[in-house]
Amino acid sequence: MESNSTIVETAAEVVTIYGLKIIGAIIILVVGFIVARIIANVVKRMVGKSEKMDPGVQMILVKLTRITIVAFAIYASISAVGVETTGLVALIGAAGLAIGLSLQGTLTNVASGVMMMIFRPFTIGHVINVGGDVYIIDEIGLFITKAHIPDGPSVIIPNAKIWGNTITNLSLTFEDRRRVNETIGISYADDIDKAIQIIKDIIAEDEMFLKDPEPMVAVTKLNDSSVDLLVFAWTKRADWFPTRLAFIKKVKQTFDEKGVSIPFPQRDVHLFQ
Repeated sequence: MESNSTIVETAAEVVTIYGLKIIGAIIILVVGFIVARIIANVVKRMVGKSEKMDPGVQMILVKLTRITIVAFAIYASISAVGVETTGLVALIGAAGLAIGLSLQGTLTNVASGVMMMIFRPFTIGHVINVGGDVYIIDEIGLFITKAHIPDGPSVIIPNAKIWGNTITNLSLTFEDRRRVNETIGISYADDIDKAIQIIKDIIAEDEMFLKDPEPMVAVTKLNDSSVDLLVFAWTKRADWFPTRLAFIKKVKQTFDEKGVSIPFPQRDVHLFQ
């Protein structure tokens, strides 16, 4: 009887000790989740007041804050139970390293997404040129950027491909203006000064072209089959594309009327007997 009583007392003592530890761990965990939610909401309100910070970066900061506090709460609750955490931390670190190496490409995309959200080289609705391809941005995510090309089809671009290339933002131009750059070839038999004057008159008559900066038309190259004229003329950013198309059409029509030819590539072949 005395032996059974001792066993019962020992069991009760063990249950009491570990029960209190488990209850303490649960309390720590619950409090940690509550504190994480409260602090995350505070951070959300604070960063939400910033107009310069991208909404994506705000979301990342809020989530990182919550995850960090929850991780500390879990660590503290495990320690409270009496579990040795040194080996656990080493195991988690090794697992994290292995996961990081296996997901290296994905993590690169995440890092690129964060950098784009911080520096904001473009935003939703902007037209950008990346590696010679033109995209219209629809959505910026942590891993990918959703966009569509000008003729309609949707495109999903890994963030690393964008951030690792030179980004030309066609929607942001200096002083809301953009330059029409065209090279127009004329025949060697045509009058260069006459062709230059025709182009200048076309630009002067079109109200879409700006007077300042002054347009420029000059000979840029003596090509195999043509004398190339370089044309620089500025428009407002919103008018650039339709003005450029109308200008090219007008040059061809006027050249035809004035007797100036636009040669196609050709070669003279001489046969010797």
